[in-house]
Amino acid sequence: MTYRNFLTDIKKNVIALMIYIVFMLLISPIFPGVTWFQLGDFTLDVVNYYHGVMIPLALLVIIISARVFKVPKGVYNFLQITTYPIIVLSFLGLVLFYPASAALADEGIQTLRDVIMVLDAVLLIIGLLIFPFKYRNDFKSVLAGYLLVILAAISGTIAAVFGMVYEYGNLFTYSAIPFFNSYVNSIGGISTFLGNLITSHSHQMLPAFMGGIVGLTAVIFSYHKLPSGYKWAVNIGLIISVIGTITMTYLYWISSFGTYVIPAIFTSGPGGMNGLALDDSQTGLIGIGAIIAIIGLIKTLDTQKGTKYAQITAIGTWVGAMAAMVGVGYVMEFNESYYGFGSPGTPPAGGPGYMYDMAFTNGHLLYTFFMLVIAAAFFVILFYFAKNSEKKLRAPSYIAIAGMVVGFEGLLVYVLTLSWIVEAIGLWLLFFSFAFAVWSIMGTKSADYNPI
Repeated sequence: MTYRNFLTDIKKNVIALMIYIVFMLLISPIFPGVTWFQLGDFTLDVVNYYHGVMIPLALLVIIISARVFKVPKGVYNFLQITTYPIIVLSFLGLVLFYPASAALADEGIQTLRDVIMVLDAVLLIIGLLIFPFKYRNDFKSVLAGYLLVILAAISGTIAAVFGMVYEYGNLFTYSAIPFFNSYVNSIGGISTFLGNLITSHSHQMLPAFMGGIVGLTAVIFSYHKLPSGYKWAVNIGLIISVIGTITMTYLYWISSFGTYVIPAIFTSGPGGMNGLALDDSQTGLIGIGAIIAIIGLIKTLDTQKGTKYAQITAIGTWVGAMAAMVGVGYVMEFNESYYGFGSPGTPPAGGPGYMYDMAFTNGHLLYTFFMLVIAAAFFVILFYFAKNSEKKLRAPSYIAIAGMVVGFEGLLVYVLTLSWIVEAIGLWLLFFSFAFAVWSIMGTKSADYNPI
């Protein structure tokens, strides 16, 4: 095999990215400041580490999406060739984050990685735009899934740009770009603009990414081959997710680069603090669409036990995410006079149960927006590569399902008692399922499965 073929071998690239992610999860405690379980939002150290894991995960999904939607060969090969640079730059970005003397080098390395990733995302979008013209019949058969994937890719790319603009403004305050600096001052000033940007980046990126995985999973499960009624159920769910993606993206755009203040809806309580934030309703719409799509996707479940449970694991991550976000998160939002947005004091400034809100913030970031996202990507990719090796799918699927159940129960315990031990056990089970998933893919032949 030539050097060039090695760099464009999808199985090798997928395995390399997955091994990197699993390895980095394993060694995360040795990095200073990376303490996953502590009440409240992620610290800067954890945020940096989180990006070092999730950006390679995004590339993993980009590469599989390019394969499934048959993007032009040149684009497809370029995306794959960036695999090892992204791995190396992500690792160096983590290592050089700590020494003060390496601050400039670290900023340069992480910026280069982010630029490559945005380029990859843009190239994927271009490839996806070509798909309807080059494969018209295939496009018609998976229209809803295709729309969700491309719109999620666009939304995620916009969110990535939000993050990069935030970093530039945080470092240089836009002084080198006079017209932009003037615009920022006209919409509230640097502190307001940066606050809106980082909120939009963090709140938009993950729902967009998860929406893209939902659309990709439906296509890989060949939902377009379902009987009419089941196919319509999937299509309705995917279109609802499409609407959620569009409206979410628009809200975050006008609240970042405009003066729109996202309101709460259905408010009550002191100062109207009990209510659902409008952006949360739209990100939730993406998940609601995914749950509706499951009604039809159940019909795609394979007759062989291992393959079926891998599929159940993949779509089960959506159920776990919605159970956490709606079943727990929405309930807390409608009772913020008690939970107080994680701030001590009396309403509307805070609430007596603020520490339980902080526990939810930490617990749902780890469960919903971290491990479940990895699981959703890993298990649809495991199905893609190993659907014909059903025995290899059993162990990772069983362990992952146990991890999702225990993890959700642990999130409830964390919110109710401030004890994170049970959730940690669930997350460790998910970690072991990831390791088994990689092992299973390594034992399969190169993928020749084309779902469309």
